[in-house]
Amino acid sequence: MQRFIKSLQNLFLPKINGNTLAITEDNENQMQKQIQECRDTHDVLLSPSVTYFDLAEPAMESQWDEYIYPNIKNFDLSICLELAPGHGRNTNKLKQYAKEIHLVDVNQSCIDACKERFGDKNENCNFFYYVNDGHTLKEIGDNMIQFVYSWDAVVHFDKLVVKDYVKEFFRIMRLGSYGFIHHSNYGKINSSSEWMKNPGWRSNMTAELFVEYCDEFGLQILKQQIINNDLDCISIFSKS
Repeated sequence: MQRFIKSLQNLFLPKINGNTLAITEDNENQMQKQIQECRDTHDVLLSPSVTYFDLAEPAMESQWDEYIYPNIKNFDLSICLELAPGHGRNTNKLKQYAKEIHLVDVNQSCIDACKERFGDKNENCNFFYYVNDGHTLKEIGDNMIQFVYSWDAVVHFDKLVVKDYVKEFFRIMRLGSYGFIHHSNYGKINSSSEWMKNPGWRSNMTAELFVEYCDEFGLQILKQQIINNDLDCISIFSKS
């Protein structure tokens, strides 16, 4: 998978397209630039019918068994917010435990793919779909969510984007709820916002920053697990 992502980097450097914002020190422009870059990379076809998500799907089983389920098996997943579901490979696992999954993605194509895959109801789980602005969860009500989840997506999000999302997690989470976020730790090595030049397209986020954001907005870190040769971090947190 890392070799595959490396090969994709050459398609997009040094820029995405003419609509991408110029590099700037201004935080808002930096964040919007990175959000636009994420949008643009998601719809790339590697062949007439093959996307990144098609290649990533087979790895889901081993990732779920090794990293995900052991960490979340004791949590209440009944009302779940899944951030950046892609084409639903994580959703397909979560629906076995959830009564509701609220899928939020900045890419209309991803939401459309999940709607086609799951519909409004699949087995005993109901699905709700939202296209957001890439850094807030305005579509989700206060104190509504029992479990916040994201795997293999936030690893690409700039630290400014992650900070906005952590703030939103506190707002939407119920008291006694939990969260599981897989994010980059590569910012310990390179703090640049030029994420597409980094290994695996990892962002400038770190484990320590996630702790700081949780502390700032009132969430409690329960566990952090550094994985993938220190490239990534799993952060597990609660609202109490």
